[in-house]
Amino acid sequence: MKKDKQTEELVPLLMEREKELNCLYYVDEILGNRSSSLTDIFQDLITAIPTGWRYPKDCQARIIYKDQTYESPRHKPARYQESAPIFVGDKEAGSVEVSYIKEVPETSEGPFLKQESQLLRTIADRIGQTLLHRQLESLLSEQKETTSEWKAVVDMLRRTDEKLYLYCSRKMLYHLFCRGITEARETLQSFGSEFAAQYAEVMGEVNIPTRKESRENLLQISEKVFRIASRYLNDEEILSSLHKWIQENRLGYLIRTVDSDIMSLKEIIDVLLRYHAQAGNETVLSESTDKWLRVSLIRRFFTDDVEFINYAKQYLKVSDFFDLVSRIIYPAGSNGRLGGKSTGLFLAWHIISGAAEKNDLLEGIKMPKTWYMTADCLTEFLHYNDLGDVSELKYENIEQIRFEYPNIIQLFKHGRFPSDIYKGLSHALDEFGHNPIIVRSSSLLEDRAGTAFSGKYKSLFLPNQGSKKERLHALTDAIAEIYASVYNPDAILYRTEHGLLDFHEEMGIMIQEVVGCRVGPYYMPNYAGVAFSSNEFRWSPRLKREDGLIRLVPGLGTRAVDRISNDYPAMISPGQPDIRVNATPDEVRYYSPSYVDAINLETCTLETISFQRLLADYGNELPNLSRIVSTYRDGEIRRLSPLETDLEKTELVATFDGLIKRTSFDRKMKQILQTLQEGMNTPVDIEFACDGEDFYLLQCRPQFTEEVEVPEAIRQDIPLKEILFRIHRFISNGWVPDITHIVYVPPAHYAQQKSLDTMVDIGRAVGKLNTLLPKRRFILMGPGRWGSRGDIKQGVPITYSDISHTAALVEIAYKKGAYEPELSFGTHFFQDMVEAGIRYIPIYPHEADSVFNEKFLLSSENILADILPEYEYLEDTLRVIDVSKQKDEKVLKILMNADINEGIGFFDKPAPISEQIKVPRKTTVIHNEEYWQWRLRMAEQLALRLGSRKFGVVAVYLIGSTASATAGP
Repeated sequence: MKKDKQTEELVPLLMEREKELNCLYYVDEILGNRSSSLTDIFQDLITAIPTGWRYPKDCQARIIYKDQTYESPRHKPARYQESAPIFVGDKEAGSVEVSYIKEVPETSEGPFLKQESQLLRTIADRIGQTLLHRQLESLLSEQKETTSEWKAVVDMLRRTDEKLYLYCSRKMLYHLFCRGITEARETLQSFGSEFAAQYAEVMGEVNIPTRKESRENLLQISEKVFRIASRYLNDEEILSSLHKWIQENRLGYLIRTVDSDIMSLKEIIDVLLRYHAQAGNETVLSESTDKWLRVSLIRRFFTDDVEFINYAKQYLKVSDFFDLVSRIIYPAGSNGRLGGKSTGLFLAWHIISGAAEKNDLLEGIKMPKTWYMTADCLTEFLHYNDLGDVSELKYENIEQIRFEYPNIIQLFKHGRFPSDIYKGLSHALDEFGHNPIIVRSSSLLEDRAGTAFSGKYKSLFLPNQGSKKERLHALTDAIAEIYASVYNPDAILYRTEHGLLDFHEEMGIMIQEVVGCRVGPYYMPNYAGVAFSSNEFRWSPRLKREDGLIRLVPGLGTRAVDRISNDYPAMISPGQPDIRVNATPDEVRYYSPSYVDAINLETCTLETISFQRLLADYGNELPNLSRIVSTYRDGEIRRLSPLETDLEKTELVATFDGLIKRTSFDRKMKQILQTLQEGMNTPVDIEFACDGEDFYLLQCRPQFTEEVEVPEAIRQDIPLKEILFRIHRFISNGWVPDITHIVYVPPAHYAQQKSLDTMVDIGRAVGKLNTLLPKRRFILMGPGRWGSRGDIKQGVPITYSDISHTAALVEIAYKKGAYEPELSFGTHFFQDMVEAGIRYIPIYPHEADSVFNEKFLLSSENILADILPEYEYLEDTLRVIDVSKQKDEKVLKILMNADINEGIGFFDKPAPISEQIKVPRKTTVIHNEEYWQWRLRMAEQLALRLGSRKFGVVAVYLIGSTASATAGP
């Protein structure tokens, strides 16, 4: 019943929004008609004003001006009435009044809504501005024969609006002062605190209150200012300046509203639209006022972050917000912001648009049609559905969160949206029509420097087909599921790792039209991908970090940002496009994209389809096909000939050679990345797509980069028996701290698993080991590809929360097996590892110069059952090795040198106890003493388990810096 009552009150409130805005536009149109007399204007206004109120048929209006009353002949005395004064300049000249002639239902605010009261004050303000403008025009007309126009304006201001007169004289004094006019400096010194305080270097600092000037003295000094102006400035310059300052002062309501922390989002949007209606796209504000307004708008819609504001204000104009505010969906009384993803895209788009004026490579770049939901829509959704208690879940242990998360998704998907949000979504769908859309997360924490939340929150594609009701249901269902992803265990663990768990996370939403074209029953981009201005994992010593990286795929970009178990993207360095990952034709063929993600408009599903099958059936419908594919014939990769029309009989490979070699694509991408990096003052990560003709920017965020690592000297004196691995492919610089434990999944044993449930259990066990083993003191080794989307036989099914504490992820690829590590550089999976400081190391044991001591891993004692007795049945497939126990207190050390393309993992004595271990950026610093404290805790747990299972007496010892556990019969 409570919700029904809320709904009954909300629906009429929502309808008022549109009526109020239409009423204001109607009022502005009437006041802007210069050919109408004041009497006609007032008569038109009393007809127009009631249309903005809840019950227009029972509402009446009247205007009182200079003791004259303007009302309709049918005007009646009324019980419910409200009025607002009309000020012409700083003097009250009349009032505007509305009233109801019948009883009307009252809300908690009374017979008149708060928004209606604001609307009435706005109308009164607009009437006063128009009356002042007409008075000035009349005075100018009277005096233009006898005096200069600017003098007539000044005289009128002095007689009718003393406050505005003083404002203009102050602005003129500053103007003359900045022009270096000596008399202006002398006059400034004689002014009171209001004028001189802003120029302390002229007055000098004093430690007593400044003298208050009398009104008469201020007026005399103002007259002197204009006399000085008449001697040094021409009439045209003075009049132009006065016109700008008067107009700027008239727009003061805009500054006051936007800069106010108590104004709702609706009030700010309304006042911004009013400003647009009055000023158009022209800049009528002074440079300083314009900058103040830009900063206030950035802060209000996006963020308080000072660093972001400092560079954003250089690229954003007030006019850039006009289109934005017309596509924002927000709850009643909203004070919400748009979130990280919306913020990044909006700024990036305007940086590129501005730079395109001077750089031809950036011309024609587009942004898809986009609507935005404020972040506090989530809070409103939670309250509306009595789901506020779910926020407590983030403080539960990770296992409990994993257990609860599927239930939360269903709770949210069965929730309802308040009517005002529902109506806004309906308007958005009207603009999108039946074009497919993608619903993207845009949380307050997302896409910030150092906290990208890559892949932690959902983005969902919608075919957007069917009736309006069906499309609206699908949209609200998708939004609810994205809201639920705030409680995704990966996201909560990520927030915990970054010290953000206590932050009240709110989720904005970005709804975008999907870039693409129809190909048979499918809708998809010609190509899409992600790009990074800084390449954090270079496959060749000739590549530099600043050369950047592109991951490129045909179809939707999902296969570029996700780690896929059975497919590969094309990887290109825009700084050096000729240095490709794969050199031989056979490698290019094998490691090319084989599948495409696309939206099936007939079945209304997101499908993964064979690229060869798509080309055979609909290849001739793909625009600019020769840019995407090449032919493979007789062991050679060749350019697709226009004569090859039978695509079913031609083996085609997605090389993107035509795009790279015969267009400006690589130079365009390099320029985009460089421009955005310079504009945002940080390396950037972008998503993009092309519909076959136009290039679209879809997303932009700061890219987390590792600290510059120096190549480590690779020791050559290490005995072979002490080497765990030696590798020569895809090496980065740096070293991994002393490793005490190895978690190993033997590829051969994993391949023999027949049960998918067992494979899932292996992933779960790894996740539990992640919480039990010492942070950054263990590594994970096993068949690639860990954590990939698709066939879990290709790699252990884990997520970020399962590996967040490891020091390195080592993927092993035996030539005889199917476990080929994928170069996942640039995926969400890889970015997680970069941010967490987790090293990625691929091992190719079949290569002649590689060393891989699997015998040590298979013959060492497996302590899995001691740590996780419930997973003892996995001992053959999941091995946990205590390195120090197997190697006489030695640890595993890993050194990497990209300059010589070599890496080595070997056993050696640990660093001295007094030394602080060097660790990758953003990871916990560990001392050896801390490690031994951990050993003590584990020994205690182990002793308790052993004592309860096999032994009668358990003893734990801590001697110096050594912990041990013993047990006896």
